[in-house]
Amino acid sequence: MANTIKIKRSAVSGKVPTTGDLQLGELAVNTFDGKLYTKKDNGTASIVEIGAGGGGGTANTVIAESQYLINSNYTLTSNCNGISLGPVEIAATYAVTVPANATWMVLL
Repeated sequence: MANTIKIKRSAVSGKVPTTGDLQLGELAVNTFDGKLYTKKDNGTASIVEIGAGGGGGTANTVIAESQYLINSNYTLTSNCNGISLGPVEIAATYAVTVPANATWMVLL
């Protein structure tokens, strides 16, 4: 049987979780706005929108797009977390580097 992963969600336009709503590493989605959020703490806790300012689709869509094929080298930023929607394939001769103080999650 497949595992189902559910994250915190809201369908209210413009609603963004607070730092009290999320634990570090936890995700939340606003299904009305099509935005994904996580909590970060670099000395001061804050909520960040994942994928803000880019990606596929239009501003009014509820579908976030993620490339299937990674065809260039990629290194996550230190003290940051990354997320990809899977499955994900890394093309031959390329690599994804995850520093010791970062995390990369692939959601299937």
